[in-house]
Amino acid sequence: MSTNVLLKHTLRFIVLVLLQVLIFNNIRFLGYVNPLLYIWFILSLPTGVNRSLTLVVAFLMGGLLDIFSNTPGMYAFSTVFVAFVRKDFLQLFVPRDIYTDYEPSVKVLGFPTFLKYATCMVVLLHLLLFSLEAFSFERYWLVLLKTLVNSFITLLLVFSTQKFK
Repeated sequence: MSTNVLLKHTLRFIVLVLLQVLIFNNIRFLGYVNPLLYIWFILSLPTGVNRSLTLVVAFLMGGLLDIFSNTPGMYAFSTVFVAFVRKDFLQLFVPRDIYTDYEPSVKVLGFPTFLKYATCMVVLLHLLLFSLEAFSFERYWLVLLKTLVNSFITLLLVFSTQKFK
């Protein structure tokens, strides 16, 4: 990775953690809405980044969010799991002929492909996080409701960060 790319992703990491901790974690609209924009960092990492490095960075990001949110391991587990399956989702949705070293985005993948990829990743993150938060099957409907509402809001935020053609 070149120095410019490394600097860009380091700044993105810092800005997204700060935005998540200082702004988005304090949004509790109707008790359900808590957008998780930090997932954009994992979504947009270049595909050429080693999976081990991706998992370490995801753990660091999730751990920092756990520390500031007082959620012992919930963000770390969810973020690392999503980072682990990221490459598999990309291989599932992206045609093999363009699967080289690139940063997944609407501009590179096209809207339908990026929508499928981002939706799966965001829904999985929210489902894991809210399932761990509830830690019970008694309120599965609440977990599903929070997952759907927050996934929709997070996807709107992720797509607002994208540069279209």
